[in-house]
Amino acid sequence: MGRVALVTGASSGLGKELARELASRRYDLVLVSRRRDALEDLAEELRAGYGIDAWAVDYDLSNVGGINEFISKVKGLGITIKVLINNAGAGVYGPLNELNEEGIIRIINLNYIAPILLTKGFLNDLARERGCVVNVISLAAHIPIPWFGIYTSTKAALANITDSLRIELKPLGIRVIGVYPGYMKTNFHDNTIVSPTASKARENPMGPVLDPAYVAREIANKVDNPNFNGDVVPGTAYRIASVFVRPLYPLIRYYVGRWFSRKYRDIINYGE
Repeated sequence: MGRVALVTGASSGLGKELARELASRRYDLVLVSRRRDALEDLAEELRAGYGIDAWAVDYDLSNVGGINEFISKVKGLGITIKVLINNAGAGVYGPLNELNEEGIIRIINLNYIAPILLTKGFLNDLARERGCVVNVISLAAHIPIPWFGIYTSTKAALANITDSLRIELKPLGIRVIGVYPGYMKTNFHDNTIVSPTASKARENPMGPVLDPAYVAREIANKVDNPNFNGDVVPGTAYRIASVFVRPLYPLIRYYVGRWFSRKYRDIINYGE
């Protein structure tokens, strides 16, 4: 058995490209998402194309109550996880009063709680293998975006726990990598839960659009570098932006507030 990486959200987008990139580097793979058919197709593609072992394990990671059973199922495969990639995530967009409570809880569980529980569950494996955890965050973690605050706050929380665990787990030989992509050409925005009011005003994302295959290569390069234990910001424009986004946060918050009040004041209605 060679090096084994577990990739969540592996059925499409960045997760799928990460699986392909790691397979090309001779990693065996545990592929995780809700879509079993898509996982099975990908696992077969990777086995045939790269001669690696690949297991498809379908599970809805927003169901945090069952994560320990999921972890036991993976361990029952007789493998040891060296690389844990917490990529699965989803968004919810709209005024707070229009958001469904179950949807809010699902997003928080999927984006923030699940990565923590998975890291905890595979901690012994990761320490034994002197492996690494990769948390796919977002540059949006550092921007207060009205109507998108549930998503951005989960990513801000994930950014904080990533920094904390990088310090905490270093003595165990475990690296913790944070990934801060900007906009990527994936189906993320199509899959975002959108409220009725937000659907009337939704716009296409602004900024350079990244190819997920490129982002996957950037991540895999850092995973393969045993001396790297930090953050990855793919794309030159986004790397430059990342330098300024934290120190300029008060100014960003001010201009976001002005933009939001001008653009959406005529359609905001918090009345009954």
